[in-house]
Amino acid sequence: MPRDIDLTFRQEKSKQENAPLFLYTLEAYDGINDLHLAGFDQDITYDGVLYSKFPITHEFISENNQGQIDQVKVRLGNVSRLIELYLEQYDFRGKRVIIRMVWLDQLADPDAHMDDVFYIDNYSADQKNVEFTLTGKFDVLGVDLPARRYARNYCSWKFKSAECGYVGGETACNKTKQRCKQLENYLRYGAFPSVPSRRIYVM
Repeated sequence: MPRDIDLTFRQEKSKQENAPLFLYTLEAYDGINDLHLAGFDQDITYDGVLYSKFPITHEFISENNQGQIDQVKVRLGNVSRLIELYLEQYDFRGKRVIIRMVWLDQLADPDAHMDDVFYIDNYSADQKNVEFTLTGKFDVLGVDLPARRYARNYCSWKFKSAECGYVGGETACNKTKQRCKQLENYLRYGAFPSVPSRRIYVM
């Protein structure tokens, strides 16, 4: 289903020099004590939740030849053995992971974010890292969850949809940044110029 994105988020993602900040929530083994981690060099408080700084990233991958994204890998540092300790005691398979995309200069705005939800399919650990393989399909329930693709130069919105917001007289759009600017609709551009060239953020 379409995600609600506020105007501040749209403006921030359209800045060429901007870079996203990712906050991660790993659903806890007991359903109460979720792990809130920030892929940043300091703790981040956003919308009343403290995300602890932690060596955590998710990979940049492209679509397969069917235009689909099957899996996403999240890597966490294991030097402290914190995550491995949890893995040794509890089964994390099927647990939910929320990856929240925010902007460092908009942390005071609780609406300037985008969330994507995945489930842990499997995981592995060595002395340096713990790696989760996430999937948008929770096999236990058979529920398909849409993965959001963060492309740099290609708008994901359907032309003249509510997300696109264009109400002018043009009847076609090739979904490029240049075309969006021509139509004076760039604030609703459904792509992410901050994403590195020839890469796609997958959440």
